[in-house]
Formats: sequence, C-alpha cells, structure tokens
Amino acid sequence: MPVADNTHTARKNFNIRCLTAGVRLKPGDWEDTLKKARLFLEMGEERLLESGYTLQMKRVSTNPFSEYTGGMTSSDALRFLRELAAWTESHELFLSVGPIVDSKGDPDRNLAILPPLLAETSVFSAAVLSQDGVSTPGISPAQTAVLMRELAAASMMANFQFAALAGVLPETPFFPAAFHSGQRNGFSIGAEAARLVLDVFADTGPAKDFISVERRLRDVYYMEFKALEECCLALAADTGWEFDGLDTSPAPMKEISIGRAVEHLLEKPFGAAGTLAVCSMITRVIQSVPVKKTGYCGLMLPVMEDEVLALRAAEGRYGLAELLSYSAVCGTGLDVIPLPGDVSAEALERLLLDVAALSGKLKKPLSARLIPIPDGAAGDHVRLDSPYLVPTTIFELT
Repeated sequence: MPVADNTHTARKNFNIRCLTAGVRLKPGDWEDTLKKARLFLEMGEERLLESGYTLQMKRVSTNPFSEYTGGMTSSDALRFLRELAAWTESHELFLSVGPIVDSKGDPDRNLAILPPLLAETSVFSAAVLSQDGVSTPGISPAQTAVLMRELAAASMMANFQFAALAGVLPETPFFPAAFHSGQRNGFSIGAEAARLVLDVFADTGPAKDFISVERRLRDVYYMEFKALEECCLALAADTGWEFDGLDTSPAPMKEISIGRAVEHLLEKPFGAAGTLAVCSMITRVIQSVPVKKTGYCGLMLPVMEDEVLALRAAEGRYGLAELLSYSAVCGTGLDVIPLPGDVSAEALERLLLDVAALSGKLKKPLSARLIPIPDGAAGDHVRLDSPYLVPTTIFELT
C-alpha cells in the first residue's frame, strides 16, 4: 500500500462536506450540550483548515427527538424543537433531530410534529423503517408514505429535509440520515471525494483498462483517507470526543459530478450499458480503504444534487428501476427524487418497501428521499429553491 502523505497543505480535489457532532440531548441541559458541540465543531474546523482542508458544513445530530420530547404535548414538543432550531441556526449549525424510532411515545404526536417543523425551520429528520433487515417499532412504511405527502403539502422543500432509512446505523454524518446513539459525545466526517473519482477517471487516456483505473483510484483513495483519519484521531485525542469514523462515500455536488466521472470512463451517457459495472467498481474502492468507517460508505447518486445525473434523468436515460438496481451494488438508495404531486400514499409505500427489501436482503444501508412536487406531473421541468440543487424533470412512477 502507498504511504499516507500529510505534507501537502492545500487540497483542491478532496475536502470535507460535513463535520458532524453527535450528542445526546435532554430537555434540562440542551443549551449546555449544544454549546459544547459548537465549541468542538469550531475547534474541529480550525484543525481541518490547518491540515489544508475546507469544510462546507458544521452539523449536530442528536438522539431521536421522540426520546427527549417524551411526555410533552404536541404543541410543547414543537415549541421546544423550534427553540433548538433557532439556536443552531443562529450559530450557523445544521441540526438533525434524529428519526422517529421508538414506540414509547405517541406516534401520532410525533408524526404531527414533523410537517410544521420541517416546513418552518432548516431542521432535518427521518423515519427508520428497518435495521438489519428487521422492521422497527417506530412508524410503518404506510405511515411514512402518508407523512411524505403531508410534508409536500406543508412545503416543497420539507421532503428534502426528510428521509426514510433502511439499515442505516447511528453516527452517519450525512443528513437527513444522521442520528446519535449512546451516552458519549462523538463525531464523524462526510468527505467531498467525488472530485477524486472525477480526476482519476478523466485522466485515464485512450486505453481505459478498468483494472488499472480501479487500482489507481484505490491508491488515491487510500492516501487521502488515511491522511484524514490521522487528522481525526489527533482531534479526538485533543478534545476527548469519540471519533466514530469516516463516511468514504464520494458525495457529489452540482458540477462536481459523479455522473460525469462515470461518463469519462464509459465514454457513454450515464445510464448506458456498463453504468452498473462502473458503480460497482467505485463501491469496491470506497469500501476497501482501511480506515475507521461509518455511514453509507457507498456510491451516492443524488439526482438533484448532481448536474449530470439530473440531465440524464431529464433525457430519460434511467429511472427508478435503474436507480434501485444501481443501489444493489452501491448506495444510497433513492435520493432527491422528484415525483408527481398526485403520487398516492400507496405508491410511495411500495417504493419504500422496495428500498427496505433491498437493504434487508443485501445487509446494507439504504434510504429514500422522495419529493412529491405539488401540481407537478411526470416529465415536467422542476427547479427547487435551494443553492444545493439543480433542475431536472419529474420521474415517472409506474
């Protein structure tokens, strides 16, 4: 294996999407807990900058909100969560209040809280459908589907802040899936590694030997992620915060496109024959890096966060069935998918059941972030009001 290189001070093709602090909230000391998280994140950002990285987002994930709002009425719980949101927003932090996972509270109350909360704040949340292939006692796929329709009615962006999770474990750094477990404070990192893949695939020359390309990508991945792990271990030693791991997924962002990387290697549009093979090859590299891992550690295909994926979807080169097949060899499921506004709860439930079934069969984390577009029909052009998203067309749901 190559030796990790910590000597370079400016990284143009490998930076950090999110540094996520995981904390356990309790109603009585929530502000003190969040202040400690903010101080840690500021120290972590400084350490990353000193090591040559840039950091896009500082995030806080909590234990499932139903745990620390237990016993509150719906209005009191909503008021408390809005207070948390206001505090984190004022300190330029992104907040995930965790998913609905437990059966101890009032499920109807928990479901009623999310539409106004996600519509009126920047908070993220989720629903856990299954873990390790076993259904959880949180909310059912049928209830989650109804909730997705209610979120769409509350705000077009509310479903961007929400996901249904299957096999996703705690300490995942990426939102909306992130939530915290256990008593101790911890942190995880989601990297912006799509540029690494893009650069390697763009520099393959006329002879595209997949074996040599995979070997080169593996070497580059190893070098960069080992250096990042060393930085995280030093941060953990200095702060006492537990290092939960790195999500080695190469998260794309608009023009830094994993779709473009695949097309460089295939010399065909994303969705053509060979796409599945390239997705599988990238995933082998992602999962091979000998660092402490957490989260998805799979190839992310978020349609509206990647300009090439969005374009090829608009051209009809792939659809929901193809995305599910790609998820079988990579990840992360169905992510940022615009759907017709009149999609029924039953149709959404069937999609969620497909994702949960695939996760259970393959023992891998998958999620579904589905966005019904009010008054939108399949094939309509759609643009959401977010600096992180690109336009595409609404998917057909058969």
